[in-house]
Amino acid sequence: MTKTKLLLIGAVTTGMGDAKKFLSLTGYIDQFKSLLGYEPFPGTLNVTLNTHSIEIKSNMDHMVPIVIKSWTDTDKTYGSVDCYPATIIKPKGEEVIPLHAIFPKRTHHGVEKLELLSPVNLRKKLSLKDTDELHISIHSAGNE
Repeated sequence: MTKTKLLLIGAVTTGMGDAKKFLSLTGYIDQFKSLLGYEPFPGTLNVTLNTHSIEIKSNMDHMVPIVIKSWTDTDKTYGSVDCYPATIIKPKGEEVIPLHAIFPKRTHHGVEKLELLSPVNLRKKLSLKDTDELHISIHSAGNE
């Protein structure tokens, strides 16, 4: 059976900077390395989705995520994160870098935001600036 794939379109935007803190925590790093196969760059690429892509994103309920489990350190509990394999497709059509779209259970982002996780700094690697358009293909992690 083929895996579900969704194509989302949005514009690169500057985030709040919160991901850097969370992506430096061992409780997350260890799970990302184990489940995703890499240690993520300490930050995410933020994308503001267009209206049509926000609607498409609502269809992700039937897709299977890779789940980074919640965990607790000495005094705080950190929330779980759903991760979906993804690929940035440049507008010219060539596929660029495998990565993951992440959906933290605890977030300040609205439905229009998409966070992308990768072992590299995507903004630098792809020479991206705010308002650059990206096409992102998101895949289910499991067979439906």
